Amino acid sequence: MAGRKRKCQLCGGPLSGKGDVCGPCSRAQSGAAARRVAERVRDRVSGKGSEKGDFVCPYCREELTWQNLGTSETEVTIYVREKVYFCPACRAFLGVSSWHTEG
Repeated sequence: MAGRKRKCQLCGGPLSGKGDVCGPCSRAQSGAAARRVAERVRDRVSGKGSEKGDFVCPYCREELTWQNLGTSETEVTIYVREKVYFCPACRAFLGVSSWHTEG
């Protein structure tokens, strides 16, 4: 293997050092990947594009939306209400919100 020259897996150019991809190809790939991630995050936050801004259950990985998210609302005291959020697929606890009503 000492006399054999290694080639870049992407462009076929000569390799120097460790790895299977040359420096220019590596930089081009990481730049493209970072750009793709930034665009998807932007689309997800703004609600544009194919991403709807939905989320997944951390326990069963079921895709959740505000429309299918399970809730249970209770009145703790006369003036305090709580809403519990849970996954409709596995019924795992996801969070709770609490607020005061008039008074």
